[in-house]
Amino acid sequence: GLYPFFVCATAGTTVYGAWDPIEEISEICERHNLWLHVDAAWGGGILLSPEYRHKLAGIERAKSVTWNPHKLMGSLLQCSAYFVRQEGLLFQVNQMSADYLFQQDKPYDVSYDTGDKAIQCGRHNDICKLWLMWRSKGMEGYRRQINRLMDMAKYFTERIKATEGFEMVVDEVSCLVGK
Repeated sequence: GLYPFFVCATAGTTVYGAWDPIEEISEICERHNLWLHVDAAWGGGILLSPEYRHKLAGIERAKSVTWNPHKLMGSLLQCSAYFVRQEGLLFQVNQMSADYLFQQDKPYDVSYDTGDKAIQCGRHNDICKLWLMWRSKGMEGYRRQINRLMDMAKYFTERIKATEGFEMVVDEVSCLVGK
């Protein structure tokens, strides 16, 4: 008598760098009206690489996505984002109606105030780290960085497979980080 309501697909696990088939999972979720969340905390940065973004095929169909630029992209800690497709949802579920905190008579557009849209109830400047890195590296810089990391992982996998006495636990490793 129990019915699922939520499915979490992983886009690059921390240990193995494994990827769930998001496109296939999204079809099942849509067919059965299930909430699809994609944990792209590690692998979300792959979207910046035309050569590797196919690993995230179907992510655009998710109802929510987590992304941590401090992982694959090398941003300073802590730099995280949570995206939801449904406008106003975060406000609806986190809104505390604390008039003493969230006055509407601000000299700026209060829709940008994250206090009543986040569990932490505070304003964060985590995005500044990502913005500054993006301004410095640009899309091309991130593309090169992602491609280099993925190419290094591929090379490492090939070397392990070619080395006597070693055996791969998984077919492909994609979670190397290095400079």
